[in-house]
Amino acid sequence: MILAYLSRLGMRLRSQHQRYRSRRQLGQLDDHLLQDIGLDRGAAEREVRKPFWR
Repeated sequence: MILAYLSRLGMRLRSQHQRYRSRRQLGQLDDHLLQDIGLDRGAAEREVRKPFWR
């Protein structure tokens, strides 16, 4: 039971860290690259400002 809890906790932490890293990278893209993935600067900034747990 404790091992299952720790495993789920580890997966959640990894997921949150990946979201944090992805959003930081998104914030570093220029407008041309954002356009390539279908986002404008405003949408990217809104995503970057989200807390890592959301």
